[in-house]
Amino acid sequence: MMARTVDPELHALRRTTIVGAAATLFAEHGYDAVPVTAVAKAAGVSSGTVFHYFGDKRGLFRAIFENDLPETRAMIDRHRDDPDPLAAILAVVGELVEPAQDPAAAGLVVEVIRQVGHDPRLAAILEEDEHTVEEGLLHLLERARGEIDPALDPASTAAWIRAITDAAFLYADNPKAMSPTDTVRTIVLRYLTGHRKETS
Repeated sequence: MMARTVDPELHALRRTTIVGAAATLFAEHGYDAVPVTAVAKAAGVSSGTVFHYFGDKRGLFRAIFENDLPETRAMIDRHRDDPDPLAAILAVVGELVEPAQDPAAAGLVVEVIRQVGHDPRLAAILEEDEHTVEEGLLHLLERARGEIDPALDPASTAAWIRAITDAAFLYADNPKAMSPTDTVRTIVLRYLTGHRKETS
């Protein structure tokens, strides 16, 4: 009997569809309130398919954030050798904050804070993502020494920039927190330079 071949494009599409449905439901209702059957129904697949792809409910929740890792690495690599390191830092900040405009962002942040203590593998994923961003920012900050406040310690500054970008997600559903990308870029620029210098 021949083994059934797997269509990689169909596999990737189905996985993306399931993760997207899970992210929306977990954000709206909370991890504990959403059964796998609800995710399967929203994704148009069987519960067995969800378990086949992700193993269990925690694996499904983890996949939402695991999918971000390749994108984070690609973003840092894309900006690492930019000839204008200060502009590159602001570009990275913009890309980090952009997803905060997704309506599901605030709910997912709440859920990841609730669940990370229960899942060491999720904690490791988030830690790797954070390390990737901070290492990339540190590299750019060291290259931008002539353009930023010399009193700033690059390692500490990288950590604070990440904290500032993360904060945007905590206010993602606040109607007063408009234009988060532009606002956070401005905050970081003034933090780094101490004045209102603008970069394109």
